[in-house]
Amino acid sequence: MVSTLRKELRHAILQARAARTCPLEGFYCDDATREAILAVLVAGRHLLLEGPPGIGKTTVGRKIASLLPPMESIAGCRYNCVPKKPRCPDCTGKTKHTIIRVAGEDRFVRVQGSPEMMPEDLMGDLDPVLAMKLGIQDPRAFAPGKIQKSHRKILFIDELNRVPQRTQNTLIQVLEEGTTTIAGFDLQSDVDTLVVATANPEEYAGAERICETLADRFEKVRVGYPGFEDEVKILKQFGKKIEGVAASDAVITMSVAVIHAAREMPDELERLPSVRASLSIYEQAQSLARLQNAKAVSESDVYAAAQRVLEGRLTVSTESRYYEKQDHLFAKILDVSKQRVS
Repeated sequence: MVSTLRKELRHAILQARAARTCPLEGFYCDDATREAILAVLVAGRHLLLEGPPGIGKTTVGRKIASLLPPMESIAGCRYNCVPKKPRCPDCTGKTKHTIIRVAGEDRFVRVQGSPEMMPEDLMGDLDPVLAMKLGIQDPRAFAPGKIQKSHRKILFIDELNRVPQRTQNTLIQVLEEGTTTIAGFDLQSDVDTLVVATANPEEYAGAERICETLADRFEKVRVGYPGFEDEVKILKQFGKKIEGVAASDAVITMSVAVIHAAREMPDELERLPSVRASLSIYEQAQSLARLQNAKAVSESDVYAAAQRVLEGRLTVSTESRYYEKQDHLFAKILDVSKQRVS
């Protein structure tokens, strides 16, 4: 099956580049990573983004979907049939259809990976209520899963390597052939999709290996933490503002400096802090100031918030010389960050 969705996506990306605009505007990463992602998409390949939590991998999936043009579909069709060629059980036999328009940003189906995910969650299953009404042999009694619902849409699978390998295997047919076989009905369903998946590094809790047969269908791009200036931009764009208290750019800079100082000590920590830690410092500093009826966030508010965030979010490595004196490590991180912004 020739993928119309991938052609649409390729055209949108190349149009944006011709207009000298960034197709992934709002996703902060280095230029090489951005170019690698766009190259995979223009080539029409499925994309696997590997990197730690909190670096905007989900943002990439939504940005990709938003590049797509609106599409026409059939109202009530659970398989997103092309109106001129309806082929699914919902549409077969009907003489009239109501056509609806689906915006590009809505051409996005999200799946949250977990160890409890079953193949039926992706592939669908028999609906017992419809089976009682229509009979178990009627294809309309089948409730499509996320895979069928992603026809003509982006299928975004967050944390693919937390999905059991038995469930991972259900993706292989759709990635290879662009179709799924609806079990028990000898019926094939077209699935014109592009899969964007994310994976945490294997050392993270709950992470499994992606089976080799499935991994071979993806192009992997590794995504790291944003640079200092990019993280400042993220806080300015996504950080929550507490009403009634002013937070200057210096507050954002100090918040980011603390977390970057912590990331420079990988040998001391089990896991490095994500952008969410910077956001937490920024927002809690405002909260502290507001609780004290202050009109603006002070430096002491930032470092008081940072102390709490470091204690609550960081796990000191058992191999660290600070393991028995963790407060000394947190104090060192704050000292380094203060030197950076002084």
